[in-house]
Amino acid sequence: MSHYNNNHNNNHNNQDDFVDVDDYTSATGYPLQQRMTPQQQRQEERRRHAEAGTANGAAAAAAGSGASPWLNKQKKKSSKWKTIAWCVLVLVILAVAGVLAWYFAVYKKNNANSGSNNSNNGSNGGNTGGSNNVPATGPTVISPNGTVLPNTNYPLKKVFYGMAYVPLGAQLPGCYNNQQSVDEELDLLVQTTSRVRLYGTDCKVLEYVLNSIERKKLDLKVVVGLWIDKDNTTYTRQMADFFKVMETAAWSNIIGISVGNEVLFDEYQPVNVLIAHIAEVKAKVVALGHKDIPVFSSDLVMHSKPPLTSNEDLAGVNLHPFFSGIPVEGAAAWYWNYLKDNLTPDVNKGLPTPIDIWITEVGWPTFPASAVTGASVPSIPNLQIFLDTWLCEANKNGMPYYYFEFFDAPWKIWPGSAVEGFWGLMTVDKKLKVRLPDCLVK
Repeated sequence: MSHYNNNHNNNHNNQDDFVDVDDYTSATGYPLQQRMTPQQQRQEERRRHAEAGTANGAAAAAAGSGASPWLNKQKKKSSKWKTIAWCVLVLVILAVAGVLAWYFAVYKKNNANSGSNNSNNGSNGGNTGGSNNVPATGPTVISPNGTVLPNTNYPLKKVFYGMAYVPLGAQLPGCYNNQQSVDEELDLLVQTTSRVRLYGTDCKVLEYVLNSIERKKLDLKVVVGLWIDKDNTTYTRQMADFFKVMETAAWSNIIGISVGNEVLFDEYQPVNVLIAHIAEVKAKVVALGHKDIPVFSSDLVMHSKPPLTSNEDLAGVNLHPFFSGIPVEGAAAWYWNYLKDNLTPDVNKGLPTPIDIWITEVGWPTFPASAVTGASVPSIPNLQIFLDTWLCEANKNGMPYYYFEFFDAPWKIWPGSAVEGFWGLMTVDKKLKVRLPDCLVK
């Protein structure tokens, strides 16, 4: 699953899941004449000239009958162009509406959240439970079209092995996150897990997270993420950021380094380039005296095999039952069967010694219901079913996993592709969507 600018649509059979923005007023203030092409304007002038110069035609038009054939033809053409102009105007309005919905869903709400007072800011030693275990409550808006959660009072519970996390607003070029907003978000996240997986270093994400953990003494360890895309300068920048942050941060809080996420699936770089990046990072980590920290990449099952797995310390695999197309009631069973019969053999095929496997993403989306993949349907009730049938067994199994993801990500919502933005355990206004099972983590 992507966290910057990619999605699974070219590999999964998602239906039309366009998000309608109900609260947008489509008034432009521009006369229609200003929106016409030069050809349309000339046609309109010809029509007016014909009406003014033909008295009989004007009278016939007023009476509703008897207009000349030439005038009727011109009116039909003018009507056609007006229709086209209105269609173009509507498309422009819809595009603006999408941008406004994204802005108010993320930036406005994030600024409001980051400006709020948090009683746990600057708390002293021993804070392993965040904001005094204050439950997340509803109702709350969870989508641009106004889908609302029931009035619930679900408490957060420390029942996940690990959690995938992208701070709200932490996207270039704006970087609307800050140290205070990350502090507040981690106060919630630490109530659900002791391990957090990041995806990149931009917007000071790694710096803020490690600073919060050390300053507030949070019970959290970090899987660092270095983002890779088609522009090699992105990797170079993020690698430099990582080692710069670690000049002052504690290496004891780092439990893994993921070099890229779904790089091969998205065809950002060929496998030989990805392997070279993994080797480069590993060499630098070893040179700094931390050879036991695993360095790897995260990708789908189809790419998590040699030669990639023979050149990384462990296999990071993103495994989502939703994309199998199975009904949610059978998703947990599908996950365990696929893990045993397909994933594990593929990862270790041809290797002299089997390597460890981390499930670096697993989850279930909640919106929109139209974004089905086969019989897999996004919804909050289906997320509840998935967690009730999968989570406790996953904790009993003992294989490391990172639930995808902590917050919804409205910045990934585009017309025709909304489901990518609604995989969060919590909404963008920090409300828990479901009741968490009572499962202890090994």
